[in-house]
Amino acid sequence: MANPEGGRRGDRTGDRAVLGTRLGRDEGGAVAAVVALILVPLVIAVGMAIDVGRAVAARTSLRTALDAAALAAARETSESAALATLERYLRANYEEARWGTLSEFHVTRGDLALAVDARATVPTTLLRVIGMNAIEVAADAEVTVGGFNLEVALVLDITGSMAGQPITDLKAAANDLIDIVVRDAQTPFYSKVSIVPYSMGVNVGTLAETVRGPINPGTCTTPGCQFYRFTAADGSTKTFPISTCVSERTGAQAYTDASPTVAPVGRNYVSASNPCPTALLQPLSSDKLALKATVASFTAAGSTAGQIGLAWGWYTLSPNFGIWSGSSTPAPYGEEETQKILVLMTDGEFNTAYCNGVIAKNSTSGSGSPSQKINCNATNGSSFSQASQLCTAIKSRGITIFTVGFGLDSTTAINFLRSCASSTQHAYTADSGAELRTTFRQIASRISKLRLSR
Repeated sequence: MANPEGGRRGDRTGDRAVLGTRLGRDEGGAVAAVVALILVPLVIAVGMAIDVGRAVAARTSLRTALDAAALAAARETSESAALATLERYLRANYEEARWGTLSEFHVTRGDLALAVDARATVPTTLLRVIGMNAIEVAADAEVTVGGFNLEVALVLDITGSMAGQPITDLKAAANDLIDIVVRDAQTPFYSKVSIVPYSMGVNVGTLAETVRGPINPGTCTTPGCQFYRFTAADGSTKTFPISTCVSERTGAQAYTDASPTVAPVGRNYVSASNPCPTALLQPLSSDKLALKATVASFTAAGSTAGQIGLAWGWYTLSPNFGIWSGSSTPAPYGEEETQKILVLMTDGEFNTAYCNGVIAKNSTSGSGSPSQKINCNATNGSSFSQASQLCTAIKSRGITIFTVGFGLDSTTAINFLRSCASSTQHAYTADSGAELRTTFRQIASRISKLRLSR
């Protein structure tokens, strides 16, 4: 006889097995759901860490590139040129292929500062799962001009070897420096430039009688008259007229900046074949138009009396020389708020020195024929030895000297320029017109002491 309880017991066992299977399936689904709930935010968190980390690295790269671009842009003389330079430097230094595309950049130019900013779009990787396809990063920088007064003397070679393209290149380079150094706003600090074009001498124009003394009319056989008759180096007799150019000072004050009332500078009697340059010395000025007019007047001719140019560059910066007036008057030496700078440029060897106001017979190659020289040696010695002593005296006054050799192939000239400069980092060379302009811009930026302020 069948056991009715047994039948029911078997049925219950089967039901429990089915129920257990169902429960197992339900628990597995629940775990999967829980894991999914945990995994999604985890992926988002990891993705955020990776993508945000890339964005931070991209911003650092952008900031570094922007700092360099800002310093370069600040050297430009207009906001449009600054923007173009900013873009060029950014694209050269910021790795768009690695970090993301530059989306925008701006320049705001003031009289003493230039502010820039840039943005880039950095593509994401894992954050795309939540619809975030890119992160925008930004950086900014500001360049300010140093807070001090500037007095800069440009001593520029306009000798015969500069004829043609070189003198054109020099004019462009000088104008670049003027545009950068002479600020539109002359408060709270001023910036002034003097220009000393030199060849066989320096033309001081109407200042000639003040600095070399009065001239007697007529012809004399000793210096001091309108015309000077002398024996030339070839034994012939010559008569040269006085000019408004000057030659070097002799005697105890030869290498000082003492007033010409104490020690007059040298007279300059000229031959027709080696004339006084027509371009006049320009004392310190913040008038860009006047400065550029002086540059425009440059014509290339004559031999190279670099020591005279160097001396007059110093005199335009000297509070002791005593002939300057009004806004051309230099500040006293040692003022913390005033930087005095001299930039000496030449394209060759100094070859012209004087005896009694006429080019001396021992002046070196390129200074003229014996028939155009006086029959006595240079009172102060060679042009280079005089220039070297002047460099030492100028630097002792706290004046910083930059030197620029343009297309030089003379070891003597190169070595002189290196020793004359305030340091080897202040001595430059340029082999082409483009390099000359770049050099003058670099010097102008160093003079202005551009710096990142944020």
